[in-house]
Amino acid sequence: MALIALAAGCYSSNYRRGIEASVALVSDLADKLADYCQTDFKLDSRPVSSEEMGEFYYALRKARSFAAMTANSAGKPSYQRFEQLLASCEAFVLAADRYRLSAKRDAETQKALLQHHAEVTRQAQLVLDALRAEPR
Repeated sequence: MALIALAAGCYSSNYRRGIEASVALVSDLADKLADYCQTDFKLDSRPVSSEEMGEFYYALRKARSFAAMTANSAGKPSYQRFEQLLASCEAFVLAADRYRLSAKRDAETQKALLQHHAEVTRQAQLVLDALRAEPR
């Protein structure tokens, strides 16, 4: 019986650490993408390449893999918030990449992209808040 409780505690601890790490990864890369948006997708006067954009898609895949591995936690508010965070982040990445590839540059679209970033930031905080509210 003690072994089961220990195993459950380890799983819970790993879930917490995994969610925290995944939120940090997604948040940090969303911040980096917002920086790209603000510089009109230029790095040292050269355009951000598709290969460089790949890191954002990779981070999303990694976070989605974590969500799939912990799907048995789907009843937890933190998991549900995490899924919402991933959806917000994916929308931000896709919109930013479309803008990067388009020939049209305008302040309205850039403003909308930064609003996407703000939503990702808000969603990330909601995940962490839900995680803190859950029993350990």
